[in-house]
Amino acid sequence: MITTLYLARHGETQWNKIQRFQGQLDSNLTELGKIQSEQIAQNVLKHNIDVIFSSNLGRAVSSAQICKQTLGVNTQVKSSLTERHLGYWQGKQITTLSKDPSYVELLHKFTELTPQGGESAVTCGERIYKALEEIAITYKTARILVIFHGEALRCFYGFIGNNSNMNAYDLFKNGSINKLTYEHNTSSFHLTPST
Repeated sequence: MITTLYLARHGETQWNKIQRFQGQLDSNLTELGKIQSEQIAQNVLKHNIDVIFSSNLGRAVSSAQICKQTLGVNTQVKSSLTERHLGYWQGKQITTLSKDPSYVELLHKFTELTPQGGESAVTCGERIYKALEEIAITYKTARILVIFHGEALRCFYGFIGNNSNMNAYDLFKNGSINKLTYEHNTSSFHLTPST
């Protein structure tokens, strides 16, 4: 038995545009972000999505609502899909923080290092894993669109052993979609090429 999840990063936001870290803070979708959200829906339309899940942050909820208009399915908000908490770094410009000695380890590696007042990549990855597994177990054999965040997605990938030395913004563009299956017989996730 397999559950199929299409993991999408929300559309571009005002802070994405000016390269400002959001973390669990928020900013509105840009006009491009709204178009990207519609493109997410168009790209998964042929897969007959059964339900949409989103993080509780406004940018993900807004993207999900745009997708709902095209896909015509219910949306649910799951707070455990929220973005990684970046602590002191939230709201700061990327150009400023990229000079910090811990920048590469915090945002390019999968480690226990935690930004001041924030969450480690390992902790975030485990949280996202549990959230996606709960969804998959509840919706056996379903096809699910999950709209959440780039850094949370990077951390989840690290947690399932798919590590990269790139940061989330290079790995997962706004509006990108990654296909994931959950095998119920083995209780395991598998990344598959998107189609």
